[in-house]
Parts: sequence; C-alpha cells; structure tokens
Amino acid sequence: MNKSSENSFIVTQEYRRFTEFCDACRRYRYIGLCYGPPGVGKTLSARRYSQWDQVEAYASFQTSAPVIDEVLGSDTVFYTPNVLNGPGHILRDMDRLRRRLLHIAWGALYCEEESRIIEARHRHDEYWDSYMVEAKWLSLPPGSSIPEPEPSLYEIRKEYSAKRDAMVDPTRLLLIDEADRLKMASLEQMRAIFDQGSLGLVLLGMPGLEKRLARYPQLYSRVGFVHEFRPLCVAEVRLLLERHWQPPEVRQALNGITDEEVIVTIVRITGGNFRLLHRLLTQVARIMEINAATTVTRQVVEAARESLVIGSA
Repeated sequence: MNKSSENSFIVTQEYRRFTEFCDACRRYRYIGLCYGPPGVGKTLSARRYSQWDQVEAYASFQTSAPVIDEVLGSDTVFYTPNVLNGPGHILRDMDRLRRRLLHIAWGALYCEEESRIIEARHRHDEYWDSYMVEAKWLSLPPGSSIPEPEPSLYEIRKEYSAKRDAMVDPTRLLLIDEADRLKMASLEQMRAIFDQGSLGLVLLGMPGLEKRLARYPQLYSRVGFVHEFRPLCVAEVRLLLERHWQPPEVRQALNGITDEEVIVTIVRITGGNFRLLHRLLTQVARIMEINAATTVTRQVVEAARESLVIGSA
C-alpha cells in the first residue's frame, strides 16, 4: 500500500468487524462468506487486511531488510478472478500467488544468508592475511594445503539452501474478491484447494451470494461464518469528515466540512456508501477548485451531486 492510501485509510467499526471475521476463518480453517452491496468497502478492506498492496510491490528475492520487513510474515492471499475463470486458471493463479508469499519468506533467508556471507568473507580475509604474514604455511607438512577457516562459504550456502527447501507454504487464508464470477466448476476447484491445505477461505461478493452457494451442498457444508458488510453509519461518516478525510487523489484540502447542514447533506446523498462518498468529495474538490472556493457549503455539495451518476452500483 502506498503512503497516500495508507494515510487516507481510517479504521472504521465495519473494518474491525471484518478483521474479526477473517481472523476467525484463519484460526478455525473455515470457509467464510462476506457479502454486501457494491461500494461499501469490501475490496478495500480485504486488500488492507492482507497487506496486498505491499505484497504486490515486493520484488522477489530482494535483500533489502527494510523492504522485506514490510511484508515479512504475510500469510494471506488476495485474489480477484478473471471474468473468464476456468478451474485450470484458478489453480495456476492460486499457485502463483501462494508462491509469492513463499518468496517473501525466502527473501528474508536470502537477506540473512548474504549477511553471513559478508561476515565470513571478512573473517576469511583476516585469516588468510594472518596466515601469510605470520608465515604459518612454512610449518605445514609437505604436500598439504592451507586449512580452510570454518564455516566455509560453501557450507553457509548449503545451510540456507536446505532451510529454503524445508520451508513450507506460509499461506493461511485466501480472500477471493468478486466471488460472484465463479462458476460451479471454479467453485469446485476452490473447494479442492481448501480441502488440500490447512487454511481458511473467504468468498466476497454481492448480497445473495450465500443463497447461491447454498445450492452446492459440498461447498456450503464447509461454511463456518457468514458476514454482512454494511455501509458506514451516520456517526462514522461524521467522524471521517471531522477528521478531514478525503480521497488520496484530491490535492486541495477540503477544509470547512464542519457545518451541520453540509454534513447532513453528505450523509443523505451517500447513505454511508464509501465509494459514493469518495466520488462525491472528489467532485466537491473539483468544483471548489474551479470556483476558487475555500469553504465547503451545501450548495457546493448539491452541485457536486448533480454531476454524479448515482445508482445501485
């Protein structure tokens, strides 16, 4: 997650409920269903929970400790299936994403290995220098070679190669966004992946997802938790505005959203839908920039509302 999106994210009560739900699915290794209307923050919350922005930005086998520390210990995969998603595609994508988490763990070992190698090289250089300066080689039996200091570079690399070979898949939870896209064969593939590993699985989608999956008894019988992702309540929308939250793309500070009439208007227009709040405030900032305004008024909010297409999605 980049710095702007990290700083713009405010932990809401709904996000806390979502993290508790995901933690339970991971702990008990159940399948969980999370459903809610579009725009309430399911995808944003899932990416935040899984640290997927940082994981995607990580390049395999980086040996920079600060970079690795940001993602080390990641054990959750976030996945959005393509519109066309056959079982083969699902299997390959899951393997690729789970190996990405494994490569992060490998990266930490590579970082530690390189540190050991550098120390060993310094120690070996000092050893050879002292051996030659003190002429210890003159006392060696004829035909014998100078002994290598321990551990050798070969032994260090062999040790860490064995550690990587012994490392198991760190994945403990799969978050599948847009699960409504999955056809029966792809859902069966997800069930097979779930059955083969000691992990939890969360399917995120639209309302009605739980009723649709109820038609697949083998999958539905494994469902342990169901979570409804609800829009923000009035108090949380008010809290966001009071904390001067604004979309990360907006450069102009939206100061002045303290007027009760303005807050009530924003709450009425958005209905607690996070995506709609994001779009509305973006339009508010655009109108204020055009008109060189410095304070958000009800008239500015209403003008921003007129430029939006507000529907069920």
